Amino acid sequence: MPDEISYHVLSHPYPEDFVAWYPYTKPEVMAESEDWRRWLERVIAGDTPGLLDRFVAARHDPSGEWIGVVWASVSQTAPEVAHFGWFYIEQGRRGGGVGGRIIDTYLSTLAAEGVQAVMLPTQLENQRAIGMYYRRGWQLSITDPAGGVWMVREPQGFYEEYFTPDPSRPLHATEAVPADYVALDYLLSRPAAPIRLLPLGLVGSRRFMAFCHDWEGGRYLVARQEGRPMALAVALSADGGTQADVFGLTAPAMTSALCALLERVPPVHVMVAAADARRREAVQAAGLSLRATATRTVAGEPLCLCRYVL
Repeated sequence: MPDEISYHVLSHPYPEDFVAWYPYTKPEVMAESEDWRRWLERVIAGDTPGLLDRFVAARHDPSGEWIGVVWASVSQTAPEVAHFGWFYIEQGRRGGGVGGRIIDTYLSTLAAEGVQAVMLPTQLENQRAIGMYYRRGWQLSITDPAGGVWMVREPQGFYEEYFTPDPSRPLHATEAVPADYVALDYLLSRPAAPIRLLPLGLVGSRRFMAFCHDWEGGRYLVARQEGRPMALAVALSADGGTQADVFGLTAPAMTSALCALLERVPPVHVMVAAADARRREAVQAAGLSLRATATRTVAGEPLCLCRYVL
């Protein structure tokens, strides 16, 4: 019966029986997503500074058993945005409205705290969940050839407003920190994110799964305005040298991040899609020059890339 199920907003420290039940930290459940399992173990442990991680979970009160859950994370550097996911309902409880109630409870909780945009990753094959998200205002943002999907629920114009710097205020670039993860995933999960076109392998699947990305494998600088992440510049070892990349919504934000990066790394080269005028502008403003062009195949289509060097 519906009145036998209660819904709970859980924050660290989590109830011991919930931790024991939570499926997404179990190796047998997450064997193919080891990086995410390790991340969710950190969530359970509550050891990531700058992030507020919580769950909304459903409990069957007569038995005391947890039967469903979803997680969301909000950061200090992007308090208007939430990363939402790892939705799970026990097999015998699916189709009875428990999942919808969990999501509605979380959406109302986040809205009361000032969250305006909620993003989530899922799989295109998960049509039941996608339909439930659509009915609650999510829209498809991008997909990748492997079937991964980003969906975003936000007010009209929020993305452009949130990541367009005020030209009257300065931008400052500093090292990336865990509290940036939510903003970076949101920034790069949108159709305007140029990185999704590039076969550079810097961020995997042409989208930035910041929570499980190997942050130790490169150098990362974030351009900020009053603490809010606006662009990310990356430098990694590649092809016997150092390859850089930068992405953001505006050329000034990208230039700020890239200039700071170039001050800290050896000579680099940058590959930019020829049609990506905004990123080419940012790269040239940072002092790099066009050296050569090449054509690569991306998602079955030819893409002309421009190689820039210092």
